[in-house]
Amino acid sequence: MYSYYLYKDERKHYIKEDNYVQSEEIAEKIPENLKKVLIDGGIALAMMAVTVIAASFVLKITELVVVRTGISGSLIGVVTLGVASAMPELITALAGIRHGEHGVSLITLVGSNITNPLVAIGSGALLSTYYVPRPLILWDLPWETITGAILWGILWFTKGKLKKVHAFYLIGLYFVYIIFRAMFFAVD
Repeated sequence: MYSYYLYKDERKHYIKEDNYVQSEEIAEKIPENLKKVLIDGGIALAMMAVTVIAASFVLKITELVVVRTGISGSLIGVVTLGVASAMPELITALAGIRHGEHGVSLITLVGSNITNPLVAIGSGALLSTYYVPRPLILWDLPWETITGAILWGILWFTKGKLKKVHAFYLIGLYFVYIIFRAMFFAVD
């Protein structure tokens, strides 16, 4: 529903000429025949396979780091894997901003931050008995809730406009989160 709202809201700001030019640019990239569609689909499937294989290597390396250092897997996941898994959303958001598609940028970030924890934790529980580390319950989820409320407050009081000072504040909150997480919840 939120995606649909953003779509409708973004359309209010376009004039007919913008849509026409944009559709010509898009039309140049549309595959012209079944062969090109199959090639594009094959490339997409191959890249998905590369992603799955790379993810399995990253998981094995992370497990090795956990065993050798004694640092909790959840802390390593928060610091390294969390940032790495957020990169596609960040790149998409930046590309959306660069192209003036602020709605795409925002829905990518909001959608991923709703989908990632719910689907990932739900899928883990669906596939096996799932142990949620205490730091996640005592620190990560409360921090996520509080920072979400702070972000909502900023957006509410600024009527949806994020300024650079807000950006630095939000990024600073991430580093505060990581520092306290490492200090008080380094071990699960």
